Amino acid sequence: MATITIKNVGPIRNIEHIELNKVNVFMGHQSSGKSTIAKIISYCSWIEKNIAINQSLDEYNLNGNFRKKLEDFHRLNGYFKKNTEICYESDVIKLQFKNNECSIEWVDRYAYKLSKIAYIPSERNLTVLPFIQKVEMPDNNNRNFLFDWLTISSKYHNENQVKILDLPVAYYYKESIGSGQNHIVSTDKNNQYDILLEHASSGLQSLTPLIVAFKYLTEWIYENKEDVSFEKQQKKNVVNLQLIKELLAKKYYPDENFEDYEQVLKRVKEIFDLAPNGDVRAIELIEQWHKIQDNIDTTSSTQFIIEEPEQNLFPSTQRDLIYHLLQVITKERDHRLTITTHSPYILYALNNCMMGYLVNSQLEKKEKEEYLANNHLSEKSWINPKSVSVWEIEDGTLRNIQDKDDIISENYFDKKMTELTNEYYQMLDYYKDEE
Repeated sequence: MATITIKNVGPIRNIEHIELNKVNVFMGHQSSGKSTIAKIISYCSWIEKNIAINQSLDEYNLNGNFRKKLEDFHRLNGYFKKNTEICYESDVIKLQFKNNECSIEWVDRYAYKLSKIAYIPSERNLTVLPFIQKVEMPDNNNRNFLFDWLTISSKYHNENQVKILDLPVAYYYKESIGSGQNHIVSTDKNNQYDILLEHASSGLQSLTPLIVAFKYLTEWIYENKEDVSFEKQQKKNVVNLQLIKELLAKKYYPDENFEDYEQVLKRVKEIFDLAPNGDVRAIELIEQWHKIQDNIDTTSSTQFIIEEPEQNLFPSTQRDLIYHLLQVITKERDHRLTITTHSPYILYALNNCMMGYLVNSQLEKKEKEEYLANNHLSEKSWINPKSVSVWEIEDGTLRNIQDKDDIISENYFDKKMTELTNEYYQMLDYYKDEE
């Protein structure tokens, strides 16, 4: 499990050594630093991926490179201070930024399993604007999501529409001259329509890119072969040669220097020729190499970082969205979900999913069937509370708001409700019924 420490970045004063769980939720007021945390988690995860698949630390050990790229890509200019510190440690690398210098070292260079890093910004509704792809934008997370969207949306045409939760609508993409079109179509037989997404409600404009991207990054990429650019393939070839040199040739023939790759390939061929004859050492090395090669070549999971999933959504839709996201990420793959939110409804929905997991073993079959029949919550959305971390950010620090069972504390909800209703009850003391 990866850990992160953030000190003195923007509104963040001190967040020390928090573990990144399968589900991570950061709750707080606007400008409290939720997105700052999410952006740093996303960026450090991306660096880990880039280093692991290229098997090189060089790019980010250059002074200034880490900070500049983080500031530019995630729009954090002005957030760094003289005493800023960031530390990210996983099974693969340890990254430290301190005194305006970045250092990265291997923990285990072969432990990485390839993962997609998907940062879904709060400005995701930009994707629905007509001809947005022709607008010049700086190279930041908004532009990155926009370009990802151009790939994602093109996979879903009229014949394979994407259902938007339990709402009576679906999404599809239509090719057109100059620019593709994003469509919302009614699935209600009594109220048929087909409109451009840009003409739909603000809630659908925020929700649709999120749902479609989630579907693509948890289904499509694992069921289909992604296109690999020539440049990426060339880089992969270089890394592949490096791995066979280090994991096969050097390990089987440790006394040789292997100054050129012709010698490497010659020795590797010998190792592969030895394996069918029962050479145990050759068999073990080939199996190890295959495993490591597959880990960095084949995507095994997706790490989602989602800003404000509740944006422009009615409370019941917020609930259904959380149920849907958890149902998807708790399937067989080791996906990770990080959310920033202002909404207590997001927390209520998450709590329901955790409580469902806890009571599952205590419910009789008939009781469970009755409960599920009368509620929106699906058993597939239930999640082990130990896989969830929920934090409130206040005054630049984090406070975990889960109780001993890892359920979100009732005291937290009571406190927030009391804050909301106190003014009303104070005014009620002065209210006199005119009758």
